[in-house]
Amino acid sequence: MRYGNVVGSRGSVIPYFLAQRATGRLTITDARMTRFLITLDQGVDLVLRSLDGMLGGEIFVPKIPSVNVTDLARIIGPTCRQDVIGIRPGEKL
Repeated sequence: MRYGNVVGSRGSVIPYFLAQRATGRLTITDARMTRFLITLDQGVDLVLRSLDGMLGGEIFVPKIPSVNVTDLARIIGPTCRQDVIGIRPGEKL
C-alpha cells in the first residue's frame, strides 16, 4: 500500500523542513511538486477499511488533501530561502 505524506513520519517533508528552518534555507526538489497529506490515524483507518472491503486485487485510492511543496515550505519557513535541488531518482511530480 502506498500513501501520501504521513504527517510527522520519517518520510514526511514536514520534519525535514522543520529541521532546515533554522538554517534559513529550505531545499525543494521541484517547484511543481505536490504532497498529499494524511495523518497516521487516517492511514490506519484506510488500511483497516481496505482489509475489510477487499476481495483481492483492488486498488483503493482515498481522496486526501494535497499541497504544493513550495506553499508548504512558505508556511513552515516564511522567511527562508527556497533552493531547488532537483528531483531525486524515483520521485514523481
